[in-house]
Amino acid sequence: MSEQTLDKLIATLKSEAIETAEKEANQIMEKARQQAKGILKEAEVKKADILSQAEKEAKATMKKGQAALKQAARDLTVSVENDLLKLFKVILEQEVATTFTPDLTEKAVLKVIENVGSGTSLQLPEKMDASLAESIQKRLQESDSLETISKDPSLLHGFTITKTSEGWSYQISPEAITDLLYEHLSTAWVNVLKNESDQ
Repeated sequence: MSEQTLDKLIATLKSEAIETAEKEANQIMEKARQQAKGILKEAEVKKADILSQAEKEAKATMKKGQAALKQAARDLTVSVENDLLKLFKVILEQEVATTFTPDLTEKAVLKVIENVGSGTSLQLPEKMDASLAESIQKRLQESDSLETISKDPSLLHGFTITKTSEGWSYQISPEAITDLLYEHLSTAWVNVLKNESDQ
């Protein structure tokens, strides 16, 4: 084989080897591009899923936060209402105690005895002003509706009227009147407070 033919054969082999290598390199590059595209596509899908999940979690957290704020606002409103009602009761107690004068006590005893009728017993506080107790006794002696008048050491203010034949007894005192008024007024006060808080 001549040197020229050998050179030609080497050149051909080189050319074919380079061509084959280039084809393989191109195939490898194409495969790498396809894989890269697949990885990017998968990454985009994962990114979309992560963003969607994050958005859902953020909305859920926000919803929980808003619900917690609403609950806190309701709790605060109820707490303020209760505090105001307690304050109103204290003021009511003071007002009733102030207006529950000896003169009012005497008038109340006489009016109750007059309305209740005969067969009643009256209990007055042991520490009641002597002149008031005397005045009440004197005025009631003229009436035949009262069976007994006695002193009750457990009674601080007001009086207790009892009708044993009918099985009832009522205590009329600043505290009892305050409780009755408070029970009635607290509903009205709550409505006023609710109307104020709605505006």
